[in-house]
Amino acid sequence: MKLCDRLVQCTNRRYGCKAEETSSESEDGSDSSSAVEETTNPCKYVTYECQHILFLSSFQLSITLVFSLYCQFYHLAILNLGLFLTSIIHWRKPELGLRRTVDMLMTLMNFLMHVFHSLNVNSMSFFICICGAILVFFLYYSGKKFSYNSYSTLCHLLIHTTGNMSALAIYYISKSKLIDHS
Repeated sequence: MKLCDRLVQCTNRRYGCKAEETSSESEDGSDSSSAVEETTNPCKYVTYECQHILFLSSFQLSITLVFSLYCQFYHLAILNLGLFLTSIIHWRKPELGLRRTVDMLMTLMNFLMHVFHSLNVNSMSFFICICGAILVFFLYYSGKKFSYNSYSTLCHLLIHTTGNMSALAIYYISKSKLIDHS
């Protein structure tokens, strides 16, 4: 099954189940509606299927971790490890709260460190970093527009991929610059 089909299917199941619950609630009475409201978690903002897809996509952050270690950029490797761990911890069970806030702060710190690193390398590296950041912000706000459905999940997958590709390009340019000057 294609990824897009799976994302659409998880969204359809999410809204399809709610429609089935509301039809059964109207037959049973008002007591069952309060029981359903108690079992749903108000802090959970994605479906199980989308949660699972985003959890698995978080493992692609390990690619930048391994490549930064290979290129001997240990200061970036520490931040990549922190981002990898906070992302895995958050997407294992995504809820609004402290884990999401820490993940967002770690993402911001990682981005700022990559900007400073790319400024020290050359203008091409900085250009790649800024273009990646613009694309990530565009995808982030596009995902917010879709308000946590399958299209939002697809935008978030592209955010992970864009961040990884721009970081790998920065590492490659930095490593080739170090080789040329040694």
